[in-house]
This record gives sequence, structure tokens and C-alpha cells, in this order.
Amino acid sequence: MSQPTYLVFRGCIIDTPTLGTLRVRANGALGVDQLSGRIIGVADQETATSADLVSAWIGQAVNSSKVETVALSADQFLMPGLIDTHTHAPQFTFLGLGHDLPLMDWLEKYTFRHESQFKDTALASSFYKTAIARVVRNGVTFAAYYGTIHVEANCILADTIRNAGQRAFVGKVCMDVNSPSYYSETTEESLQRTEEFIHTVMGDNAGDDSALVRPIITPRFVPTCSAECLHGLGQLAQKYNLPVQSHLCENPDEVAFAKSCFPKQKSYSDIYHMAGLYGPRTIMAHCVHMDDDDIELVRQCGVGVSHCPNSNFSLSSGIADVRRFIDHGIPVGLGTDVGGGYAPSILDAMRMAAAANRALIATRRDARSKDAESKVVEAAETKPNDAAADHTEAAPLNAAELLFLATQGGARVMGMHEKLGSLDPGKLFDALVVDLAVPNSPVPDAVTTLAVHEHLDSSPVDAWKLRAEQFVFLADDRNIARVYVGGKLIHSL
Repeated sequence: MSQPTYLVFRGCIIDTPTLGTLRVRANGALGVDQLSGRIIGVADQETATSADLVSAWIGQAVNSSKVETVALSADQFLMPGLIDTHTHAPQFTFLGLGHDLPLMDWLEKYTFRHESQFKDTALASSFYKTAIARVVRNGVTFAAYYGTIHVEANCILADTIRNAGQRAFVGKVCMDVNSPSYYSETTEESLQRTEEFIHTVMGDNAGDDSALVRPIITPRFVPTCSAECLHGLGQLAQKYNLPVQSHLCENPDEVAFAKSCFPKQKSYSDIYHMAGLYGPRTIMAHCVHMDDDDIELVRQCGVGVSHCPNSNFSLSSGIADVRRFIDHGIPVGLGTDVGGGYAPSILDAMRMAAAANRALIATRRDARSKDAESKVVEAAETKPNDAAADHTEAAPLNAAELLFLATQGGARVMGMHEKLGSLDPGKLFDALVVDLAVPNSPVPDAVTTLAVHEHLDSSPVDAWKLRAEQFVFLADDRNIARVYVGGKLIHSL
């Protein structure tokens, strides 16, 4: 019996086409061409048969035998896949360790030592399969991975991801200075091995955006890369039309170290920019301690920011101001930053992003309050009418905004927003079926959640908006029932 050519999902469909907009089709239908892996149509409140819908979407009659209907239950919804814009595959080997250390000490004690072990290809073969399966199980359909300096291990990582069916950028880490003797390379080795990795993964199609797994230029960060290495990597990015990823302004000590390595550059950002590594296909992780020059250069060049709140809390790096990036028109997505972050889950990243945002709001409010106390008496004595000036604080990130950062925002950061991130016709079908009623679900059912129950019959869209908010703040991998990438099912409960 032949496989159906088309899938039609029927039930609740949720996505965030723009920041802050939660689009809910409570009784929707979405069609997928399994050959192309793309969405062929989306409709709301449809009663037509699935075959008739597909026929209308593609403009020609389709036999019902070519169409498979996927009926979602009353507790399931379809949403875009989660996008992890920054993670380190080899660092799963020490997940959850060293979070009492600041960044630079943590790198010395754990990161370099454990990453160096991936010169052993047998380790890479056995370990990466387990790590990638865990990432997929958490609903991540697209990820930007850092590997190690080893070409063979990185090729194994790329093959493992491809075999798992996940979409990914994979980077060979480059570090030719200020690195331990047991885990370093010369400038020439770094550049040659990077180009070798590009050819091995992509052959002659390095710039092909449609490929499932693609290389990404990956200087570890400024302190471990010479000017020659950075410039060489910039040239490779241009030659092969590849994206770039690195770290920026994560920790105060790291920022000072980077600037000391390049004292003639105006800012940390300017070091990457002068090497030709900045552009709309560049992903910079963290961006916690950004001065105005950094912000402006990132904005001008269209660089995307990977916000990694779990790692920033865990290594005491600081709190990135996501609203500041948004206000400046800078693309922002979420990253887990395993193993600086201890959870390989973008659901966790959404919750941590909310916590970081609220902590920043509270800290600034309290600082203003203390400052105001010292000024009130003086103001009251000299200008009574000015004693209590109004102040409007930026609103906390809400569930719709967090979902956007985890999906469409991540796609923007990865330079793939025209192909991914929302459930619109023509886009690749990278998606999740979420089930809020699995056994032992961390999300309470709709009947016992009174705020949801009262909307179930009168306003199903409002009820689903509340359920989506519960998904953001309560769900975990148990609720990821199915994972699709490019129209193919790659994981199911």
C-alpha cells in the first residue's frame, strides 16, 4: 500500500506570526505535502473533507487515498517546532556541573578538558546519539550546535543529527590562542580544518539553505581566536555563504579579556565586525553586558541575539535586557547553552527568560525607589509639584512573546524566518503536536483549571490562549507527543 502524499491536521493550531500575537485556530485544518515537506494550506472552521481541502489548496483534484487525516484530540494542539539558537553538543558530558563557578573558571575546570576528549571518535559516536535524541525529545526541531575542534567528531555529530532527522547548524569550534596546550590548534590548522569540515558536510553545496544539516562558522569567542584566525573565518563565511555563531559580552571578566586582546577596537562587537563576521546571518550568544556601541553595531549589521537565561543565571554572568534588543529592532531568539545552562529544553529557556525579565524589572524598580527616596525631600522643599514624577516601566514578557522568541524569533536569528517559525502556507513543516493530557502531565486538565473551564464552550479561542500560557510555564518533554521536521515524523510518544 502506497504512503499518502498529503497530511491534513485537524484541530487546534497555534502560532505567533508576530511578536505578542498569539494566533489560535481552535478548529483549524493544516495541509502538508510530504514530498516537499512544506505547508500547502491552512484554514479555520473548516467542515470540508480533507481531500477536498487539499484539492482546493493545490488547485487540482486529489484522490482521498493520497490524503491522511491527523485528528487532534481536545487536549492537543499543533504548533511550530522549538528553535535552540545556541547549544554545545559535547557539553552534555558534564550537564549540571560547575554552576558555582564564574564563566572563565568553569571553562578551565570543565569545558576544555571534557571537549578535548572528543578526539576519540568512539566517544563521539556513542555519546552524540544519546544527546541529540534528548534534544529532539524536548521538541527542538532546529538547533545551532557547537562541536569541538576535531573534524572527525564534528562530522559524526553532523551525521548523527541528520540521521535523527533534526534540522541544524553545526560548527567546528576554532581556538588558536589563549587555550590549553591539550586543546588548541594553530591558526593554519583551524582554518584548514574548518574548510575540510565544510566540504565533508556539504560537498559542493555549502550555501544550500534547503539542506537539513549545514555547517556554521564558529570562532569560540574573541579571547581564544587570533586576529588572523578571525579574519580567515570571515573570509570562509563569505566564500561559502555560511552563517556565523559565537559568544559576545557574556561575562564582565570575558569582556575585559576580549578588549585587552584587541585594544585598538572600539568595542567587543567591533572585533567581530572588523574580521568580516558580522551580518544578518550572524548569531551572537548572551549579549549581557552590551554598551551602546555594541548595541548599535549589532543593530546596523542585522546580527541576531541568542538569549540564554539559564546559563546566564547558572554561571552568575548577569541578565540580558531582551526588551532593549527588541526596542532597537534586533532579532532575538532563545538558547539553552548546554552545558552553561543545565536544561536542554527551550521550554525551560522560555520560563527562564520570563524570570530574567521580571528580575530586571524588579531590580530597576527597587533602584529607582531608593534613589527617589533620597530626592523626594529635596524636591518637596524646592519644587513640590515635581516630588513624585511618573515612570512607566516596560511590561513583562508575556506567554505570546515567549512563544514567539522560541519559534519565529529563533527563526529570525537563524536567518530562516521566511522558511520556518510559523505555520503559514509555503513554509517548511517543522512542527510539534502538543498533548496536555498525557499520563502524569505537569499541566492540569482544562476542567479543573477553572479559568480555562469557564471559556471552553463560550469562547474556545480564549480557552486555548490560556492553555497555551500553561504550556509555556508548566509543560515538559512528556507533553511533546510528536515532532515533525520537513514533513517527516522524527519522534513520537
